Amino acid sequence: MRCSKKLMIPAVFVGALLFLYIYMREESGDVRRMEIRDSLFRVNGLPEMVDTLKFVSTKNNTSSADDKDALLQHLSERYGPVSFVGIGPRNINLTPEEENRAAICLQNAVHDREKNGSRFWGKDEHIRRTHHSYLKNKNAVLIEAGGNKGNDAFEFVKLYNPRYIILEPLEEYTNILKEKFKNNSRVTVVNVGLGIKNEVVMVNIEGNNACATSKFSGANGKTPLYITNATAFLMKLGVGLFDVDLLTMNCEGCEFEALETILSTNLINYIKNIQFATHSTLKGLENPLGRYCKIQELLRRTHKPTYQYRFIWESWRRDDLL
Repeated sequence: MRCSKKLMIPAVFVGALLFLYIYMREESGDVRRMEIRDSLFRVNGLPEMVDTLKFVSTKNNTSSADDKDALLQHLSERYGPVSFVGIGPRNINLTPEEENRAAICLQNAVHDREKNGSRFWGKDEHIRRTHHSYLKNKNAVLIEAGGNKGNDAFEFVKLYNPRYIILEPLEEYTNILKEKFKNNSRVTVVNVGLGIKNEVVMVNIEGNNACATSKFSGANGKTPLYITNATAFLMKLGVGLFDVDLLTMNCEGCEFEALETILSTNLINYIKNIQFATHSTLKGLENPLGRYCKIQELLRRTHKPTYQYRFIWESWRRDDLL
């Protein structure tokens, strides 16, 4: 049955109104997400994260899937009626094709590590800082895990001056970073590291300027290392309501736990670029080569490498941005 013109005109009009309503609703949602993102970077820093020990001990073994209601309540109290859309667990079982690639990766692991180590260190290492020109956008958000005394942070600020959250699990070095960037309101320093669960690990300070200090080097030290679940931390910031332009990690083995935790949920979809070092020779780290190869396959589902020195340093970009 053919429609008359009198019936067609109202239908088109209604359709246009519906499109306009959806568009305005999405625009409103985008504006709200930007407001949430912007609220993180006020001069007084991140709310409710001043007392690190209290923050770390609030929830043990928190995951974004298991504690989603509590996280939503936290965000609602801070930001008003805004909810996450579709944040939940992600299938981390490898397909046969992925298993095959991971096996090849493992076979070549030691050779690749030696080859890429000699290529990267001393010649190409500055790529980890200079590779990220997109951070020049005044609204770009950078999160760094493993700030230490701020060598990388100093370069990132000089090159791009993004909205910057630096995570450092040692209180002494947190204080060094706060002093270094005390006059830059775009930089916030938080005394916490990323991992798979909320914990305080007693460690010994190792390496020049504590650069080799790690939770995997053995317990029974004298210095507390504050660590929190990676997905819970990111969601408490509001990630999932807005994107992170770059998450960069150089944290003496924490990269494995943090990546595995993030990749176990689709929160990975809200990280535009993810960069990390690989400390696969670190004593006490369980099966680093096998875990690295699996992480590669899980990352391939959403991101692709933009530079890569396998088992040393690399950066991945979300597929829709390539």
